Amino acid sequence: MTPNRQFNPLYPDVLGAIAGGLRITFDDVLQAAVGIFPRSAYLNQPVEVLVILQSMIDKNMDITVGLSIPNKAADGTSIMISTPKKSVSLTLSPGEVGALHLPLVALAPTPALNDVPIRINIRYRSSRSSHAVRTPNRGVPPSALAVSPFKLQALRDVEWIDQPGNQSDQTITVRFDIAPKQMPNLLAPLKPSYEVLWTQEQMGEEKRNLLSQINEARLLAVSLSTSAVLNSLVRAVDDIYAARGLPLHPGETKAIAKMLTYTLDDRSQVDPTFDLEDQRWFQTLCQVLAHDSSIARRAPNEIVARYLFEPLIYDAILLGFTLIRSRLRANLGDRAERINYADKVMAWLAAQAEPDLIYIYLPLALGGVIVNLQVTGADDNPWEVVEGLREAYRGRVRLVEGDAMEIFDMLDKLLSKGEEDLRRARIQR
Repeated sequence: MTPNRQFNPLYPDVLGAIAGGLRITFDDVLQAAVGIFPRSAYLNQPVEVLVILQSMIDKNMDITVGLSIPNKAADGTSIMISTPKKSVSLTLSPGEVGALHLPLVALAPTPALNDVPIRINIRYRSSRSSHAVRTPNRGVPPSALAVSPFKLQALRDVEWIDQPGNQSDQTITVRFDIAPKQMPNLLAPLKPSYEVLWTQEQMGEEKRNLLSQINEARLLAVSLSTSAVLNSLVRAVDDIYAARGLPLHPGETKAIAKMLTYTLDDRSQVDPTFDLEDQRWFQTLCQVLAHDSSIARRAPNEIVARYLFEPLIYDAILLGFTLIRSRLRANLGDRAERINYADKVMAWLAAQAEPDLIYIYLPLALGGVIVNLQVTGADDNPWEVVEGLREAYRGRVRLVEGDAMEIFDMLDKLLSKGEEDLRRARIQR
């Protein structure tokens, strides 16, 4: 590591280590997972609504979580469910992750019922001057926690719900069954509780764990820019873009995959300003290895597709702008504007923004044209990218206007230059 370098990786995705992809995103500042345990209970047997709260910002955040409990079943039968507090307020410190436990209990004469709905409402208030400390999509698992592995496993065993829509004004509903049996009366009163799972204090340990993996990550990085990784990225790009509402033409898929593969290359020998440790994908790789060093023994294409895809997209966007600017006279914004654009693409990948045709081309597919000759795979013919993009161009250009038209003009120019490069290199179709 370069002396005195300030290594500032993004905070780990603690929520994802518990609930996987089952999360509700509130704008770009808060994520939550909601579940109930146990899923079935007797009368007088407490159950808990659990809410994992993950701050995405570097400022304090005020949270209020409220419960709405039914007093009648769908057929009009009376229900008696008790909870000590229907609303709990707390403050999350910057980047904090915690688990809120909200107990409730069904009491006689409530009959046996299935799928009793409990509605949870989450409200937050935060500073407008905050900055993101986590990626909006699923990030790197933590290597340091404020709770034991046993507690973490207990939280993983909760049935977390899959909430569609991901909008902050939604009410989240969990359901549980009331079994036809009565337990003895409670000996102690119920009360809500909150336990911290991760705070900024853990970030110091996270960084130490990360730094211990730099040498291993550098050795591993050498094997990542290969034809096997390229083929794996072709599949990943095609699947993820389609899942996010932007199905691709084959030429577009291959061009983006080539741009991503090129981004994995250590370019320090040809670019004195390049430092591998500055790359978000490399820092993510270090974090992944800090979480589980055995991942280094997996196939390179699996590591890239499973753990590095989103940070690789981010780095490829910034690099792609630089490559395009070196080939074309075009105003592509300053670094701050490019980072803002990369953040928008990341939000789209996390299903927090609408798809936009521009996300295909600027700058990923355009960059793929530029590096087409430099990135090759088994049975790869660079003409496939050029001709595939020409075909996609003809199909898409009829449907675009405004800024997108300017991007397609850039594509046309880059394709012409790419064809010249292939002819000079005597690459046969």
